[in-house]
Amino acid sequence: MKKKILLLGFSTALLSPLATANNQFQIFTHFDAEIYTEAQPVQAFIDDFDAPIKSGDSAFTYNIFEVGVGYGNFKVGLQSRYDYVLNFDPDTALYTYLEKNDLPFEDRFYRYQLDAKQVTSNGMFVSYDFKFLDKNALTITPKLSVFASTHFQDASVDGRIFSDEVEGSITADYNFSKDILFKEFTPSNNPEGLGYSLDIFADWQVNDELKVGLSVKDLLYKTDFDDTGSVKGQTTEIPFSEDENGDVTSTPTVSLQTSAFGNTQSHTLDMEMRIAAFADYRINQRYSTVLTIKQYDEDTFSQLKGRVHFWDHWKVQAGYETKSEAFLVGIENEYFGLNLQTDSLDLDKAYYANVNWYMNIKF
Repeated sequence: MKKKILLLGFSTALLSPLATANNQFQIFTHFDAEIYTEAQPVQAFIDDFDAPIKSGDSAFTYNIFEVGVGYGNFKVGLQSRYDYVLNFDPDTALYTYLEKNDLPFEDRFYRYQLDAKQVTSNGMFVSYDFKFLDKNALTITPKLSVFASTHFQDASVDGRIFSDEVEGSITADYNFSKDILFKEFTPSNNPEGLGYSLDIFADWQVNDELKVGLSVKDLLYKTDFDDTGSVKGQTTEIPFSEDENGDVTSTPTVSLQTSAFGNTQSHTLDMEMRIAAFADYRINQRYSTVLTIKQYDEDTFSQLKGRVHFWDHWKVQAGYETKSEAFLVGIENEYFGLNLQTDSLDLDKAYYANVNWYMNIKF
């Protein structure tokens, strides 16, 4: 199940609007991909779940690719997104690890709880840079995206399982375009979904040395799907028992409402808001430093990086991020940027990876 839910790729870090309004017309593109897992390295989490288990309760990946044009403060373009968020109980990760690797279980109930959201979408976006204060020191940029989707998962599973016995109870609330849990109720036609998201970006040049900023992604997010597959209800399995007469009985119970026989339904998918804030301090003409704090659901990441400036607006940078324990290296200027970040160059051991690049041509 983890392999199929988590074949996801990468997802997104803090990225402000790519272009300034100094030139009237511009063409730009950017790609940002970020993936983070806690219980297992990324490769093991996706494949066999066979690396030594670590304590953890979350995994995510955010991906976005955009290409567009701008005129003055106005920008419009095309967008492709792939988003995934998984929250789980550490006991669930441990149970999965023991099961997949044929290791002994303790004689106890294991909590089996997870919440997963995954969606692929394609659409377009529009944004506008509102300028305020003297010398346009404050820029606030709302960005509205509208998109279509036919592939999604929205699952909530909660219950408990005793050791490796068929005993326990599971409650499921599950909507999908493809049934990867029960493998029985995939609708004959992919559901159609239409949605929107609203982001807000802000940059404030406080003085010549200090700039601060805020990024709020998916401040509003909603996708309405028609004719989705669904499974809702509870399953209970109690092992065989023997009474004083030697009679063996069992009382399994399954109470599920499903989308079988064309009983599809409408469903609304939402995604969690992601917040990032930064402070950029220019030490002198040669050096600067940036502190960034990101909040993704219940995970907080703090990153500190230093930059060396050279030539005409070029800078190389390196940094370190807490929680992900990832190092960053990159090079940027007004027209091009490439940043790579990971906690291990050996991808079999990496729990975090991020690739971020952009190009911006002004006329």
